[in-house]
Amino acid sequence: MLDKRILPESFDFGVPSVDIIDASRALGLDKKAMVKRASAFDDILDSLEVKPNRTYLHVITTGAMEKYGANRNADAFNETACEHTCPHPEPGAPKTIKLGGGLKEYHDKSYMDKKAGVYQEHNTKDTAPSGEIIAAKYNDDMHRGELLIAVDTEKWAPRLQKKANGENIFLSMGCVVPSDLCSVCHRMAKTAKEHCDHFKYMRTTTLDDGTQVSVINDRPSFYDISGVDVPADRIAYVLRKVASGDMAKTASAEALAALGSRSPMLFTKAARLLSKLAEMEKQIEVMVEGGKDKDNDDVFQDDEDKEKDFILRVENYPADEVIDLSSRKGILLSPGMLFKMMGRECPDDGDRKTLEECDDNSCGDCSAMMRELDDDEGRNSMLLDGTFDQRMPVDLSLANILESFIPDFGMTSPAVGSRSIHIVIMGGKPKERQRKEASYRHEAETALRRMYARYFLSFAERNDDATCRNALRKIARYGK
Repeated sequence: MLDKRILPESFDFGVPSVDIIDASRALGLDKKAMVKRASAFDDILDSLEVKPNRTYLHVITTGAMEKYGANRNADAFNETACEHTCPHPEPGAPKTIKLGGGLKEYHDKSYMDKKAGVYQEHNTKDTAPSGEIIAAKYNDDMHRGELLIAVDTEKWAPRLQKKANGENIFLSMGCVVPSDLCSVCHRMAKTAKEHCDHFKYMRTTTLDDGTQVSVINDRPSFYDISGVDVPADRIAYVLRKVASGDMAKTASAEALAALGSRSPMLFTKAARLLSKLAEMEKQIEVMVEGGKDKDNDDVFQDDEDKEKDFILRVENYPADEVIDLSSRKGILLSPGMLFKMMGRECPDDGDRKTLEECDDNSCGDCSAMMRELDDDEGRNSMLLDGTFDQRMPVDLSLANILESFIPDFGMTSPAVGSRSIHIVIMGGKPKERQRKEASYRHEAETALRRMYARYFLSFAERNDDATCRNALRKIARYGK
């Protein structure tokens, strides 16, 4: 059996996959809103009882592959029983296979027959549901699955407030399938280890004959739907767990699970880039530890006052825009700068404070960060996490602000060279500053380092080898 996390936002439905539906005990659910979303529930709205302390959400769950293709994690769901023909069947596999009942047969039945619950972060074992599924229906006209769910207004308050403010909130569906089927070679996999190389290394790409590389899940059983957090919230969740002394392996894995809401770079490119960066790290670590790079210590030492000035100057711009444009300009954000920026957008005061207190030492020793990621069993899902791969339109005002910081934080050769000249002319070393001791436990450091590694991979994709090498030399000193 394969256990999967299916994210509605990883399909392109043309509208947000989740929306709050206004409700009152006298008038019931807002029919106009449901019509606007082309929902499948028109025939049952009048019979639904609106309960107190409940907020009602309309969720578009999964799209049929015949209409939407596979999602961004290369999971595809056939609409109904049909025949599927692959272009390159592996030895012993038939070219044409009969698929099961698909979404039309399994979507509504699995959600309602098993009374799947509504949770947060898929925490189905330790807590009671924080909502219930009111109705499940496959929408024939729109070729997609839909749910009406009622969530506990108090428990879901932070997420509901984000949605009320115009931000997206993200849900994830727990789903098991007996096996999945490669669209290219018809390899049938019952475990992740059995997946073929098409899925491991080419997922979501399109072959010359038009075949999209994906796996088909024709007998899905959905067992829960959960609210999940954006990356900054996930980091805060890990740190909070560590602080409480309740760091279970499963909690850590869930907190670091890939959100997958953005299109990542091509997997094969990310894997090649990771391998090259890991090799660079080995060479740089020898230079730094062997003392061969001592003359450049000052070049890569960030001025804390400049870091604070940077954060203040960009605070009115969305964090993802600043991160994206900084990377394209060769500006490497230190761990402290990155997490402070992400923390700005955390809705919870405690989470925001936790992230804003992160400094460059919070990740521990970063000198082997890329090698750690390269050796991690979960590296495939981490490489496919598109958290930092957004390509934002250039805001000219922000671009001008960032240009002014290139001499301080830029990793391109001219910027680093200018810094060396400046230090030689001025003479001496910058004033040493005391850095507070990192108070995070090993699990928290690992969580932060993994997130920073994903950020660095995205930074590396946008810059040349020399810039990446300079950046690696800089981060080799973090946590030392």
